[in-house]
Amino acid sequence: MPLYPWDKIDQPADNTVAGSPWFYVDTYREFQRGLEALLAELERHRKVVEFLELTSSPYEEEVGRIARMVEWGKERLDVASLPKHAEITVNGVTFGSLRYLKAGILYQAFLVQERRREFLANSKLVPRSVLKSFDLRIEQLQNIGEMGKLNGLRPADVLFELLEADKGMSVETATSLLGSAPALSPSITIVDPILRTRCVTILAALEDPGKSEQFDTVIREMSVVLEDRVRELTGFVGKASGAELFSATMGREPYLIRFSPEKDIQEAAHLFFRGYSGLVRNEVMHRLVTGYTKERVSQLLGIVDYMLFLISKAEIRKYSSDC
Repeated sequence: MPLYPWDKIDQPADNTVAGSPWFYVDTYREFQRGLEALLAELERHRKVVEFLELTSSPYEEEVGRIARMVEWGKERLDVASLPKHAEITVNGVTFGSLRYLKAGILYQAFLVQERRREFLANSKLVPRSVLKSFDLRIEQLQNIGEMGKLNGLRPADVLFELLEADKGMSVETATSLLGSAPALSPSITIVDPILRTRCVTILAALEDPGKSEQFDTVIREMSVVLEDRVRELTGFVGKASGAELFSATMGREPYLIRFSPEKDIQEAAHLFFRGYSGLVRNEVMHRLVTGYTKERVSQLLGIVDYMLFLISKAEIRKYSSDC
């Protein structure tokens, strides 16, 4: 599975004209906010570049380009009489400029993810409706980043530079968000990108001894990632969850997830998933559990990562009402 939607997709050159794509005003306002956020973040590092005493720099070139795009957007969005459903056409835009639009949207999604992480780290009781609201906003921004000409387009590299340099973020945490596999301990590495993004960042935020009682939050989240993957790949729409979900998708014919044509191996895999659900997942889903340590949670993350790997290698059959 590719790390990003644009991996393994042939990319047009930055100076290639992408035609004249159009956007609804409300949609382009999202792009505008993203560009303004990128520009503000870049400006935060201006003193570092000024210290280098360069007559010209890639930094100044990039800031200038984004600033021009921001100004262009302001001129078109600041019209008082602009109808809500009006369209904004970007005539003769290059793919290079579209990459900056996409970078801004994804940076916005990153900022929402950071707010979500902080919320989880600072809350003992987590309302599911709030988490769903965070997730809905992140999904909304990511979907905007795949609209029209942006679909499959690699964003401008400025996004990755900004994540690496984000204030207060460790190298390990930044790397986990960018796609490489950070080590949680000398022997545990999380490979699945979604598991890293949604769980490793939470775990990093709980390193303060005063927050050690919240480690069950990470286990709750990794269990949701696992079940969501099963539903996403199989299209299963039933109400079953936990052990019932695994039995429905991998415990009986016709298998929606077939790990092996050998019945004994298939059953062993099914019991492996049920065992995790009954022993680990159920406990944290029904009550607050304060006895976990960072080392044990890291080990469980590694187990779920391996379970996701097993699913990625399995034969997948889509769910239908006849199953």
